[in-house]
Amino acid sequence: MKVCNKTAIAIALTGLLASGSALANTESSQVGVISDFNVQAYGVAAISLVNYNVGDNRDASTGFAVENESRIGFRASKDMFDNFLITMQIESGYVDNTDWGHGGVSGGVLGFRDTFLGASGDWGNLRVGRVLTPLYEIVDWPFSNPGLGATFDWGGISGHYDRQSNQVRFDSANYGGFTFAASVGRDDNDNGGGSATRDAYFYSGNAKYSFSTVTLMGAAEAATRANLDETSAYIVGFEAGLPAGFGIAAAFKHEEVDNKADTTKGKQTQDSISVIGQWWNGPLGIKAGYAANFDSETDGTKQDDANSIASVQVMGVINGFVPYVRVAARSDFTAEKDTDIVTRFGLEYGF
Repeated sequence: MKVCNKTAIAIALTGLLASGSALANTESSQVGVISDFNVQAYGVAAISLVNYNVGDNRDASTGFAVENESRIGFRASKDMFDNFLITMQIESGYVDNTDWGHGGVSGGVLGFRDTFLGASGDWGNLRVGRVLTPLYEIVDWPFSNPGLGATFDWGGISGHYDRQSNQVRFDSANYGGFTFAASVGRDDNDNGGGSATRDAYFYSGNAKYSFSTVTLMGAAEAATRANLDETSAYIVGFEAGLPAGFGIAAAFKHEEVDNKADTTKGKQTQDSISVIGQWWNGPLGIKAGYAANFDSETDGTKQDDANSIASVQVMGVINGFVPYVRVAARSDFTAEKDTDIVTRFGLEYGF
């Protein structure tokens, strides 16, 4: 007898369901295990076309490239006691990122970004594992966007840490607009590779106070790295919402590296600033930023290594998608102070 397509499909599905049920009931199978944990998959899709040297200064341009900053994460949580929620999170890094400081490890691997075991309640949030330091959290946002990171974040002297493993971090509850965070860790350097050593440690903390549409913030950090270099940094800043869709944010940052391992480098210090303004009209937004590293000093002697970035970004929010265009003028780190024009066309969305 000839069986119609719909009947055949129904028979096939029934067979699959029956075999799946039998498999789930065997001791060796983990398929179909029922859990009362709240499990969530989340991520960001972010693709852009970028040219870091439109003007071909110093014949160094490679033309346009595709940068993939997409990432994915998984989170599971469940109440262990009353007012005591346990959370486990594992998150991948950007697909195209490479951690050259640790042998060229691919950034897209799971665990490269915030990966921790935590406990939270109305008393605060405690995380143990790999997370941002409280100071870097402020450096990274809001003061390194749009496209200011090459100066305000990782450019110039590196006296602050980043996302670090071997860390215990506590974030307070909100006390009438005031919050604080503090952490201690044992990572061996500023790249967060996860190798604790006997003499390496860091301490970091921040404080924020919000009132009306204004948030004041500050943070400080101190560390001894595995090579016994001593580092310190602090940042003070604010962000404010203004009438008619306008907003502004600004910060000052100071960093120090006392090179104990290489005394020929001496003690290095550098100051930086970041200023960002934005305007939103419904789904359309325009953001402009300027960041600069001033000339550093080595044992009190000024160095000719100032650099800066000026950036403008036009973006939209369309049904959860964020297309954007960014143009930046970026000075280099040489005495010639050539300016590269950087262009970026991208699309992002979170899920």
